[in-house]
Amino acid sequence: MTTAEFEILAHSLTPRLKAQALRILASEMDAEDVVQDTMLKLWSIRGSLDGLRSVEAFASVVTRREALNVIRRRKPDLIVALDENLPGDPSPEDMLIESQRRQSADRIMAMLPDSQQTILRLRHIEGYDNASIAALLGSSEGAVRTALCRARRHVAQIFKQNPTL
Repeated sequence: MTTAEFEILAHSLTPRLKAQALRILASEMDAEDVVQDTMLKLWSIRGSLDGLRSVEAFASVVTRREALNVIRRRKPDLIVALDENLPGDPSPEDMLIESQRRQSADRIMAMLPDSQQTILRLRHIEGYDNASIAALLGSSEGAVRTALCRARRHVAQIFKQNPTL
């Protein structure tokens, strides 16, 4: 793919990719950054884009994953939130317990598919309600409830299979 062909492709894809990222992130600036990152990734593999069945579909997947990575990086530090709610400083024992809980939760989350990780993070870490999650993901509230239920069942199954987590 030549530079001119890539520029035409980028120009045609940018509005759709930005709209997709904006639906997920609800931030114009973050959406523009995600589209820019997507275009950089596409540029780095421009030689093999001609071999894809649908460059648009591939770009859409890259954009979605980049946007979800932005959401993952926004995760608040649970220790800070706990410190604000507890009177005084937490004891070293409390800090150790919380650290172990967080490590265990991270290991379990790593075992889940990306879609389940995303929906659990949005609901239980970011604190979004089902309606907001549905709007972010371009889905319905019913689909979000179903996905949450499946993700929670998967977490329970992981606990049963690995009680030492």
